[in-house]
Amino acid sequence: MYYSEEIGLPKTDPTRWRLRSSPLGSETWHYITDDEELAKEPQSTFVQWLLESPDFPAPEPSDIKTPGEAMEKGADFLRLLQLDNGILPCQYKGPMFMTIGYLAANYFSGTPIPDPYRHEMIRYIVNTAHPVDGGWGLHSIDKSTCFGTTMNYVCLRLLGMDPDHIVMQRARRTLHKLGGALGNPHWGKCWLAVLNLYEWDGVNPAPPELWTLPYSLIIHPGRWWVHTRAIYLPLGYVVANRVKCTLDPLLEQIRNEIYLPKQLPYESIKFSKYRNNVCGVDLYYPTTKLLDFANTVLCQWEKLRPNWILNLVNNRVYDLILKEYYNTEYLCIAPVSFAFNMVVTCHREGNESANFKKLTDKMNDVLFHGPQGMTVMGTNGVQVWDVAFMVQYFFVSGLVDNPRYHDMIRKGYMFLVRSQFTEDCVEGSFRDKRKGAWPFSTKEQGYTVSDCTAEAMKAIIMVKNHSAFSDIHDEITDEKLYDAVEVLLNIQNTESYEFGSFSAYEKIRSTLLLEKLNPAQVFNNIMVEYPYVECTDSSVLGLTYFHKYYPNYKSSLIESTIENAINYIKKAQDTDGSWYGSWGICYTYAAMFALEAFNAVGLDYETSRNVQKGCDFLVSKQLSDGGWSESMKACETHTYVNGPKSLVVQTAWAVIGLLLANYPDERPIKKGIKFLMDRQKPTGEWEFEDIEGVFNHSCAIEYPSYRFLFPIKALGLYKKNYGDII
Repeated sequence: MYYSEEIGLPKTDPTRWRLRSSPLGSETWHYITDDEELAKEPQSTFVQWLLESPDFPAPEPSDIKTPGEAMEKGADFLRLLQLDNGILPCQYKGPMFMTIGYLAANYFSGTPIPDPYRHEMIRYIVNTAHPVDGGWGLHSIDKSTCFGTTMNYVCLRLLGMDPDHIVMQRARRTLHKLGGALGNPHWGKCWLAVLNLYEWDGVNPAPPELWTLPYSLIIHPGRWWVHTRAIYLPLGYVVANRVKCTLDPLLEQIRNEIYLPKQLPYESIKFSKYRNNVCGVDLYYPTTKLLDFANTVLCQWEKLRPNWILNLVNNRVYDLILKEYYNTEYLCIAPVSFAFNMVVTCHREGNESANFKKLTDKMNDVLFHGPQGMTVMGTNGVQVWDVAFMVQYFFVSGLVDNPRYHDMIRKGYMFLVRSQFTEDCVEGSFRDKRKGAWPFSTKEQGYTVSDCTAEAMKAIIMVKNHSAFSDIHDEITDEKLYDAVEVLLNIQNTESYEFGSFSAYEKIRSTLLLEKLNPAQVFNNIMVEYPYVECTDSSVLGLTYFHKYYPNYKSSLIESTIENAINYIKKAQDTDGSWYGSWGICYTYAAMFALEAFNAVGLDYETSRNVQKGCDFLVSKQLSDGGWSESMKACETHTYVNGPKSLVVQTAWAVIGLLLANYPDERPIKKGIKFLMDRQKPTGEWEFEDIEGVFNHSCAIEYPSYRFLFPIKALGLYKKNYGDII
């Protein structure tokens, strides 16, 4: 039973929820009150499973005795979770600072939240509160922080929860123990200021004037990491124009709740003294003295800035925001920038404008419902990423040989074909060529990701070269695959820093010294693009597979690109044989990818010292029950940290790495496979155990499909290597 049920919070009728998804993979939830309409649109089996409906047609339980049976049973269960458009929808959740933007933008613009959504958003926030102190952290398994607790306290109040409710009392006590809302990091202070719960005098600048500088300067925001520049584009406008809500009775009440009694009344607080004040629990990455000095100077400039300069800068910034709308079908790169953009557009054009209405049409693409309630996800989903893996792993595991799974592969393949970018971004967007690439989520979202491009391309080539799918081979031309390769070749870092590596979205565009100007305080490595072992590994996998089937296309360039990437992976290995993972937890995740990349170029345990060290590292971390377990703390501390219990997903990662490395000792592999089978339910399901993903070193995020995809791959590889016995 969830905490929300224990305390009697209102809950919607789960039978009335429907998930609708377009051919391009958008996901929107709808609560249907009309019985006739309800009858015309049956719940998908995915929604039945997710919302724990007794009508979910789970596979018949069976006694699973072999790896092959376990693999097929898992695939049978996964088949029930795929939609007709080919995607594997999921609640991509974990961060606890996304919903505040959604609610603040709607409150600022006077856009009401319908009751079913409001009730379920309350439920989710309540159900993710810290079980001991009632606060919230940066993410759902974090300690309570000032940022997380303030933002989610304010969310609950905006959603209508009474301040005397036990949930609010507990959260308020924790917030006050943390020093109150004055200890929020930069983003928290900004959202409070937009809501008129904090004064702009206490917020460090985010100078929009930077967008008017020549691009040749290394500090130009167009050279920053895509997420950072996407957020600070509208945030600069909001800060410079002191944008805030009209004060109303509810906001006045919240003002008196989020600060310590000794700090009140609100009007007496000297907010300018708290610009650099951040609660010690929150301060993951302190601002540098250089940034502190720059902020002091910029604060004085803000007082002197002539209106004509502000107007000129506003026009420049808003022109770039409109370009972002065009490039992303009004989705924007992610929810934080979307929310700030929504505030800017409402402030500049009003809530009746065409641009604002297009934003409201898209704002629910990031909302996702689940058994705990409804929340704003990290992006609008993980559609392309998951489907690319699903298609590949059904080939790698041997499931493709069973016609029972051909329909899943077909639907996934066609979704990937539809999701490839077919045009470049509008000129002047500070975006690289994207035609031919794939995104992380959907084509509409509009952002190239290197590993998603490589994995999607590999999945498509697999289908195009299998006789069972000859009727759909020509759904994508070879020329479009050439376009994908061109994008990958252009993303590789070929300058002096981390030569041969691949970043996530773009090449590294500026010096890493810009990190000294990182204003976020809760995230590390966000100012410019960085090289990633996982992105480099996936790019190697995609390019080697392409080169196998298209050996005459830029052969020497692709071979040198792969060689340089492999050399980077070797250099990135730590002395203990490990690799740091930036997108999954953590060393286990990176090791799997690295060992698979080595496998793709013919390196294994017998022939490569790097592979030997990688395998030995993995084996040294295996627990007595045969599983692997790595804590989120490893991402934060850059040191391997065991979790409290073995986990299915991480065990699958380790086993896959060992199998692809041709590790000579079957015993640890066999123990891992047995662990995966023991954790599987008789219906074929693997249940959620712990968060699998991470970003920016400090924020955990869930990948719900991983608990099916990676065990299926591990079981299939084991069966191919050792036979269907255990």
